[in-house]
Order: sequence, then structure tokens, then C-alpha cells
Amino acid sequence: MRKTCRAPLVAGLVLALAAPLAAQVAQERVDLSVVARIRDEGLNRSQVPELAGYLTDVIGPRLTNSPGMKRANEWTAATFRDWGLRNVVIEPWGEFGRGWENLSISFRALDPYAQPLEAWPVGWSGSTPGTVTGEAVLIEAEEPADVARYAGRLRGAFVLLQPHRGIPPEYEPRDRRHSLEWLLEPPVAREDAPPADRDRQMAEWQRQRAVREAIAELVAGEEVAALLQPSGWTYGIIRLGGTGAWRKDTPVGPPELVLSHEDYGQIWRNVKRGIPVRLELDVRNRFHEDDLQGYNTLADLPGSDLAGQLVMIGGHLDSWHSGTGATDNAAGSVVMMEAMRILKSLGVPPRRTIRIALWSGEEQGLWGSRKWVENHPELHERISAYLNVDNGTGRLRGIWDQSNAAAIPIFEQILWPFRDLGVVAVKHGNTGGTDHLSFDRAGIPGFNFIQDPIEYSIRTHHSNVDTFERLVLEDLMQAAVVVAATAWHLANRDEMMPRKAPAPAATSSR
Repeated sequence: MRKTCRAPLVAGLVLALAAPLAAQVAQERVDLSVVARIRDEGLNRSQVPELAGYLTDVIGPRLTNSPGMKRANEWTAATFRDWGLRNVVIEPWGEFGRGWENLSISFRALDPYAQPLEAWPVGWSGSTPGTVTGEAVLIEAEEPADVARYAGRLRGAFVLLQPHRGIPPEYEPRDRRHSLEWLLEPPVAREDAPPADRDRQMAEWQRQRAVREAIAELVAGEEVAALLQPSGWTYGIIRLGGTGAWRKDTPVGPPELVLSHEDYGQIWRNVKRGIPVRLELDVRNRFHEDDLQGYNTLADLPGSDLAGQLVMIGGHLDSWHSGTGATDNAAGSVVMMEAMRILKSLGVPPRRTIRIALWSGEEQGLWGSRKWVENHPELHERISAYLNVDNGTGRLRGIWDQSNAAAIPIFEQILWPFRDLGVVAVKHGNTGGTDHLSFDRAGIPGFNFIQDPIEYSIRTHHSNVDTFERLVLEDLMQAAVVVAATAWHLANRDEMMPRKAPAPAATSSR
């Protein structure tokens, strides 16, 4: 017989946020014997290092619909089958578009002196027809009309798309761990910018967009050698994204590169000085159009008396292509995989079925999770909750309630046994930018865990240094244990997770 504890609504730091609800909240049945088994398995026999190493070092980057993404889907599905999970499927969610991969790049300056240059091609950009050389040309335009003066001057040129802007040194170190003060501070109402400021910001954004569109229209007919833009981070870290050419009907543009902040700055300054800068590039990219469907990997740990209901856990499996997508989001994928392995090791079915989903297309707009939710309306009322990890390699420190205040005391009691591992907060408010939003928008309780930032927002996010070396494996082991216990207890509650009240319908007055 399991030792069961009804976790007390303890007064103190962790429960401070839920104080107004304490008198009306039912106490959760927290099975401490299961918690002990989960901790023992996850902290003493973890497979996180092996899983993370294979996903990053062997499979590599996983741009949606690329060969790497296909390998990742197949490997995760095979791993789930080896573990004995059920209903394992690589499920198509609908048409995404072209796959793409970079095969090679060689880029250097010839004048004013020979030197190699650090750069990565933007996803879904074109290739050069072999090695090409040309001069660097800077487009300086405040308004769309200013772009016209460059007509006829860009054939064979390497076009600098924007001014170089300095990045100051880090005079103050950034926190790598969340402070208790931040974790436990009460929610603060957001202050909206004054209307006049918002209008100015919108006008500036519209001006910049119009200039970019004018440049894109011009270069489409100029047969440029390549388009160049700087990384927004310094110290040789190249942070990039993609073009819209993953859509099957979008024309493939010229090669487009993101250069290191330092190399772009040197080219830009010499062009501004009037000193010719001659560049040489050979970049080879490959498009894949044999299968335009996007795919997710899913698997189940079947439930018992409430098996028709689901608790889902997940993260996105796709990544960008310059690094190996270690912290974004091999980390979250591996945490969720390990959580399922731990739960399977218990040998006892949960009451509700626990389903893992590893999504694709997240980086292009939450496509995999959003389409899965749209494709399965019959499951909406049967999904108790969805749990997500996608903020780097840091250990879990708590969870956001996604403005679902009724969830706060539930999570506080379930997470209480992990306060010694640093899990100390359930924060009221919304967090965005990842796959729990697909569920939340459909009225399904969707939650994202709070993670220590480590280097996520200053080094690894979407960058060429997002590799295995940046993973803090001990933190990921902790995270897998916390996720496994959270999913287990949500799956074994008598009731499903409470849902937020529907947003009021918009009304109009005349």
C-alpha cells in the first residue's frame, strides 16, 4: 500500500500567492511513496545524458521538415516503443511546406585584406551558383522612396541590409538563477504604454516594414550575390532565423547570411569610409519537397479507471540549424522523454492516460501543437491539462498558472515535496511564446514551467553555440523528476484540472 499524504496548505513563502483561496481549496492527495520512487529513478538512474547526447550530437539540428527532423521523429518513436509505451505514432498534422538544410558554406573577404568571415545562411534561403565574388554595398534608406536610387547598382553585389549598431559590454552580470525575490514577488499589473507612445512605436514599425519591403522588391530583380545582416549578439555568437520560403508557393530568394556582429561591423565601417570591400562566397543549401506534411511524435502511458481522459506533457522537437538545438529545445524534449521513462518504470498505471507529444513547426508559429489541437476537437473536453518545458536548460523553479487562479493551490501542493530541489513558486500570470498557448487558446488548461535562465537569453537561444556543451545535465535531471511527479498527480486526481472562465464575448456599440 502506498503511503499517501494530504499535503498541508502550509503558511510560508511558497503559499503566499494562494492565500486568498486557501479557505476554499480542497487538499490534494500527494503520494509521497511515489514521489520517493520518482526521485530515486530520475536522480540515480537518469538517462538524460544519453538521450540529450544522441539528439544533439548524432541527430543534430532539426529544422522542421528537414532530414534531421525526420530522423528525430523516427528515433523518438523507436525509443518510446523500446520503453514499452503504447499508441506510438509519428502523426501528420497538415501541410507545412518545404524542408531545407545547409550543406556547406565558405565565406571570406578578399579586400581590403584576406580573412575568413563567420556567417550562417538564413533558413530556406538560396544557394550561390558555385563560388561568387563581388563588392559590399550598403543600402541606406529612411523611406521606401530612398531605395529607388540603388536600382541598377546591385547586380553581383553583397548587399548590407541595415546599419551596424554597437552592442555595449556587459557592465553588470546577468543572473543565471532566478532569485527568491523574483520567484515569490506578488503579481504586478502591467502598465500599458501611453497611447501617444504606442502610436509612435507603430508608426516607426510601419516605416521600417515599408523600407524592408521596398528593398526586397528591388533586390528580387537585381541578381545580387547575397544579402547580409548582422547578428544581434556579440562575441562571435550568430543568432538567426529563416525566410518565408518554407511555404511551397513562396519564391526562393538569393543567399541570405547572418554575419557575426564583429565581421559585419568591420565590413560596414569600411564601406562607410569609401574603402572597397570585396567578398567571396560559396554556399550550398538543399530544399526537400518530396513530403510537405509536418509531423509530431506521440506516445501514451495508458491509464486505468479514467483512461479515456488525458494528461499531456510535451515540448517542441524542432530547432534552428546553426547549432544543434540543445537548449531550444532538445532540453525540453529530453526532459519530457525522461519523465515518461520514469513513470513507466513505476510499473503502476496512472488513473488517466499520460500522453507525451513532441511537436514540430514551433519555431515557425507553434504549427505542430496548434494543428494537433485543431485536428482533435473530440479530445478537448477529455484533456485535463497540458504541461510544457521550453525555456532552456535551467532547473525548474515552479510553474505559471496562465491566469488560471484555481490551479495555483493544486500546483503548490503537488510541487511542495520538491522545495528542496528549488521548486518554490507558482506564479500568477501568463507566459507565452511556446506550445502551451495552443491548448490555452482552445480553453484547455495549458501550463509552462518556470526555469532558471542560465545562458538562454544571452548565449544560446537560436544561436550557433546552442550545443550539448551548454546543457546543465543535473538541472535537466531535476526537471524530469518534477515533470514526472506533476503529471502523475494530475493524472490521479479525482477531478480534472479546473478551467478558466471563457473570455467575455466582444460587444460593439453604435
